[in-house]
Amino acid sequence: PEGLCGNEDIGQMSAWFLLSAMGIHPFCTGSNIFIIGSPLFPEIEIDLSPAYHRGKTLRIVAHNNGPENIYIQSARLNGQSFDRAWITYEQLTAGTTLEFEMAPHPNYGWGANPDALPPALASST
Repeated sequence: PEGLCGNEDIGQMSAWFLLSAMGIHPFCTGSNIFIIGSPLFPEIEIDLSPAYHRGKTLRIVAHNNGPENIYIQSARLNGQSFDRAWITYEQLTAGTTLEFEMAPHPNYGWGANPDALPPALASST
């Protein structure tokens, strides 16, 4: 009842760090959209519970990932080209493999298509 000293966020910073290190982050509370960022790990695989998800695993691979190669050059979702800087929860939990090609310089064209904005932003422009 008195809480834990120093635990004001109730684990939210840990959740933020883990998701961010995977290269995804929730766009907005209550939304099913995740913004894509640079993954920290070269590869991560999450087992998904069949009680809650259609797929068995979420796998994120960052090819050529390293201290110098922090910029996404291109992405593939289940082997198909993926040129959006956001993804839905349903896509992530459908048994997905999300792959990134990483490099030491930004690709200003990747994910920059104004026609591919998340729905919440697209309706406000």
